[in-house]
Amino acid sequence: MSSAADQMIETIEDPAIEHVFIEFADVNGISRSKQLTADTFLEKWDDGFAMNLVMLAQTPNNHVPEGSGLGAETGHGDGVVHPIPETTTRLPWRKNAVRVLCRFFHEGERLSCSPRAVLESVLATNDFEFDFYVGSELEFYLLEEGPENEYVPATGGDHECVSWATEEVAPFYDRLVEWAGDYGIDLTALHHEHGPGQLEVLFDYGRPLEQADTTLDFKRLVKQVGRSFDQWPTFMAKPFADRSGSGYHLHVSAFDDDENVFEDGTDSTLSANGRHFVGGLMEHADALTALGTPSVNGFKRFEPSSFVPYTASWGYDNRMTAVRIPSGDVRMETRIPSADANPYLVIAGIIAAGLDGLRRELEPPSPSDGDPTGDRPELPHSPELALRALETDDALVDLLGEDFVQMFTASKRCELRAVRDHVTDWERDQYVKTV
Repeated sequence: MSSAADQMIETIEDPAIEHVFIEFADVNGISRSKQLTADTFLEKWDDGFAMNLVMLAQTPNNHVPEGSGLGAETGHGDGVVHPIPETTTRLPWRKNAVRVLCRFFHEGERLSCSPRAVLESVLATNDFEFDFYVGSELEFYLLEEGPENEYVPATGGDHECVSWATEEVAPFYDRLVEWAGDYGIDLTALHHEHGPGQLEVLFDYGRPLEQADTTLDFKRLVKQVGRSFDQWPTFMAKPFADRSGSGYHLHVSAFDDDENVFEDGTDSTLSANGRHFVGGLMEHADALTALGTPSVNGFKRFEPSSFVPYTASWGYDNRMTAVRIPSGDVRMETRIPSADANPYLVIAGIIAAGLDGLRRELEPPSPSDGDPTGDRPELPHSPELALRALETDDALVDLLGEDFVQMFTASKRCELRAVRDHVTDWERDQYVKTV
């Protein structure tokens, strides 16, 4: 038995621990779990626990998609989840409980389409042996329920980095910091974003798989802290039509020992490796839009001539491009994903695209100064176009896995059908009296 397993057992054998959550991320990046008694977990953890396979592919509202490869094709059968001992963590909001992340298996084989497995598989193809590091920046809205059950921002007006507005959410942030320490998340900064009630809380960067786990934890933590104040934090990409959308900016760096392989060694411009990595991101930008914009709502975030990328473009310290090279230590900031995206899939897709660029030595177009709208190809601005771009991107399908692309596109098309079948108040207002 490994030392991590020994430590997991010792933690759960603590008389104070009564419950164990066996947890995993579904295709949407939503935490799903079963709650077990501590005794049951300790008795059976080595054999794993049955879990319905199709839960991985369900929509956020739990609709079951057709054609995912995990539903009727398996008789709606079970897989087995095996705990990852080193992810054992006490839940700060449940002093008598811990959680353990799990890997999915089916018929004795690792389930290759599960989000964590997709990222692990991409990282295993890194034949350059570079050490990749990533940092997640997620925006979210802190909302409260109004007198008519509507959602109201916790702060009023647009207050980017305004001190008093930031102070208004001090109780939320204080508890977030307290629980984050217990949860193993190293928070570094908070600032109020542009929209009312819109915040960005930063945490430390790390290796790709660990950062994906931490990002999943962070999103769950934010939700739990908000609920403790009867507030509703949301990573929904565009909760208000007339307010800023919420993005997920991922910073990527790569090192060979202590050498930054993206830097040319003389100044803050890109090396050949850096250009090729960006070339891969430009080559696969349309497919990355599907992974980074997983909801219909997320496509409402895209606006020309704004801080949200509208084109497949890149530039030095240019927030209007899809890929920004910030000043300082040379790294990539990818700006396509929305805050509701699955961190495992965002990180997997970006590293896969960059690796393809490195292998093929793809050269990107020239960097954009200022607004690239009209000067660079537009990103797909509908889910139908983005999903089609992912399905037809042979290199990315090969790196991410055909089974995964099948599951992902089936799940997202299930959601699209639900949207198309829903008749809105706007449609009635437009058409009942006039046609």
